[in-house]
Amino acid sequence: MTTAPSTDIALSLRDITVRFGGVCALDQVTIEVPKGKISGLIGPNGAGKTTLLGVASGLQQVDSGQILLEGQDLTGARPQRFARARMARTFQQPQLVPELDVRQHVLLGLRLSRGDGPAGRAGELEVADRLLAELGLAEVSRRGPMELPLGLRRLVEVAQCIASDPRILLLDEPSAGLNRAETQAFAAIVSRLAADRGIAVLLVEHDMDLVLEISEQLFVLDFGELIAAGPTAEVTSDRRVREAYLGVLKEPA
Repeated sequence: MTTAPSTDIALSLRDITVRFGGVCALDQVTIEVPKGKISGLIGPNGAGKTTLLGVASGLQQVDSGQILLEGQDLTGARPQRFARARMARTFQQPQLVPELDVRQHVLLGLRLSRGDGPAGRAGELEVADRLLAELGLAEVSRRGPMELPLGLRRLVEVAQCIASDPRILLLDEPSAGLNRAETQAFAAIVSRLAADRGIAVLLVEHDMDLVLEISEQLFVLDFGELIAAGPTAEVTSDRRVREAYLGVLKEPA
C-alpha cells in the first residue's frame, strides 16, 4: 500500500529508475521536495540530474517508480498534465520565443494559469506589469528576449514560469553564463519567490557557492544513485559527497 505524502511535500519521486539501453541513468532514486523551500540537486557530470528533472516535469518516462505532485499521482502522464498540476521549469538554454517581447512572455504564462477567455484576460496587463516590476524587468518589458543579455533572458524565463502560478519550480543550471553579480541577484529573487509565494524549488546547479547559499536541503546523485540527502550542512560534510566532488566542496570550518 502506498503511503500518503506529507502535506508539506510538493514533489515526491519514489524509487525512480530510468534506463537508456543497457545504461541505468537513475537507480531507484527517492527524493521529496518541501513546499516553500529551495532544494539543491547536485552531482558530477553524468550523474543523472537532468534526467531526474525530466522525470519531475513529465518529459522523461520512467521504467519504474512513482511521481507525486502535491499527492496527485502523475506517473506516466504527459507533460501537459504536469503543467496543469502547476509544475514549471526552466532549461539550461532559455526556451523563449524571439517574436514575443518580455511582457508578452509573461502574459503567455498568465494565460496558462487563468485561461484565455474574457474573465482570464481581465486585469492581466496589470498583473503582468506588477510581476515584471517585482523581478526588475519593467525597463525591458517591450524588448525582444534575443536583445537581452543571458542573465536577463534567464530571468524572463523565470518570470514566465512564475506567471503560470506554479507550486513547483524546477531550475536547470540557472547561473550558467552569469557573472557573480548576476548570480547573486538571481539567488535573491529565487529565495524571495520561494519564501513569499510558498513555491517548492528544485535547483540543479554546478555553482556550489550558489547552491550552498540558498538551498536548505541537498540531494546528491552519483552515477544514477542517490548517495546523500538531508540538510545542506549535514550533506556537505558527508565523506561520500566530498569524494564524489573531488575537493570541489570547501572543507567544513
